[in-house]
Amino acid sequence: MMSHRDRLLSLLLLLASGFAHAAGSASAPSVLVQVTALQQRMLDETLTVYGKVEPDPERLHALTTLSAGEVRRLYVGLGQRVAAGEALLELSTAPQAHLAYRQALGRLASARTQLAQSEDLFKEQLATRADLANARQALHNAQAELAALQAQGAGSSVRVLRAAEAAVVTQLDVAPGALVQPGQPLLLLGAQDHVWVRLGLEPEDAARVTAGMPVQLNPVFGGGAIAARIAQVHAVINPATHLLDAVVRIEGHTASVLIPGSWMHGVIRLRAQRMLAVPRSAVLGDAHGDYVFVIEHEHARRVTVHTGIEQDGWIGVQGALQVGQRVVTAGNYELHDGMAVRVGTEPAR
Repeated sequence: MMSHRDRLLSLLLLLASGFAHAAGSASAPSVLVQVTALQQRMLDETLTVYGKVEPDPERLHALTTLSAGEVRRLYVGLGQRVAAGEALLELSTAPQAHLAYRQALGRLASARTQLAQSEDLFKEQLATRADLANARQALHNAQAELAALQAQGAGSSVRVLRAAEAAVVTQLDVAPGALVQPGQPLLLLGAQDHVWVRLGLEPEDAARVTAGMPVQLNPVFGGGAIAARIAQVHAVINPATHLLDAVVRIEGHTASVLIPGSWMHGVIRLRAQRMLAVPRSAVLGDAHGDYVFVIEHEHARRVTVHTGIEQDGWIGVQGALQVGQRVVTAGNYELHDGMAVRVGTEPAR
């Protein structure tokens, strides 16, 4: 038989075991987590690209001269903005061109005299109708020759060439003292209010981008966002960048404040899709793939997902999920399937 002392010792051991079991149950591991409700969102699939501002090649104007001459003075420099009507350069007419003009003046005066004489002789029946017609044709030819030389600037010894519209000097081919020939380019002007942004596409992305897609442009070194659309997608690799060009045309005041040669960051909106979405922090991954934890009866349940479009901190997911389920967004790194959780306050979104 057990003594009174042994019975008392057994009872104490039993009570201690019960307390230990209760304490162990009370301290079952749990993790404090934050959650958000699974929801449907419209997400945009986008493509980030970079490019440069350049003058619109369809609005470039090459300044040339129709007669030979010498550049006496330059009023502008490379990269300078000019207003419509502003002086660009001063050009003196070559002596040969000026001589040709004076000779044309002489031929015109002679043709007028010949016509007057022919008309007088015709009245006296001393000249035929053919003689009169030839004299009139000679006068017409002399007038046309003089007009052509005047258009070439041969009539003045010094000419000032001016800008036809507000523009930027994108190329300068002459210097003071340079002798120029008819048709020789002097400088190149790009319209201020018409520019291109030439964005570079990786060849594998080119098939996803088409003309008309919206794009948001942001100057790399600061400036306001510009909403525009893709105008062209080229089909040949640009040898300078080894990328395909996607062209954005910008016009008006917006174009006039952009600086050719400056870098632009572009976000092209490829498509929009409505889908189940969770904050990016809710999605974890391991050797078995991507997954999220949902809360059921204050326990975590792991759900395998396939991810999709990501935008503004949200990511589209597909899996055994339903709208409204509570998805763990913080504390999920400490969880495993079936683990007890304590739900904290959800951060504002």
